[in-house]
Amino acid sequence: MTGWMRYGNRHGGSGVRAWRLEGNLLSVEFVDGAVYDYQRQEVGSRRFDAACAAARAGRGLSSCISRHLRDRYADRYDDRRAWDVVRNRGRSDDGAISKAGAARPIGPVPQRRRPALQRPASR
Repeated sequence: MTGWMRYGNRHGGSGVRAWRLEGNLLSVEFVDGAVYDYQRQEVGSRRFDAACAAARAGRGLSSCISRHLRDRYADRYDDRRAWDVVRNRGRSDDGAISKAGAARPIGPVPQRRRPALQRPASR
C-alpha cells in the first residue's frame, strides 16, 4: 500500500490522524502533527500485525500503540513535511530510493526506551 490513509477513528476521540503502510514500515501521524515510524523488526511481528490490523479497521490503533508499541518506534518526525523530506530524499523518477536517500531524521531523536519503573520492595 502506498500513500497516506486517513484513520477511520470509528471509536471516536483517537489521537491518530493518518497512517501509511509500506512493506515492514508503519508510519502513523498523530493529531499533534508528529509522525512515528514503526518497523516490524523493532516491535515484533505479532505487535506489528496487530497495529496494522487496527489501522485498517479504523479502531484501536492509538490504544495499541500506547499499550504495546510505545517507545519502540524506529524514527520520529515533527510533522509530515519533515517525514516527507527524509523519506523522499534521493528518490529517482521511478520512486526507487538510492543509498544516499536512506537518511535518518533531521535533528535529535528522543531516547527510544525508558528505564523500567522501580517498585518499592514489599514488606
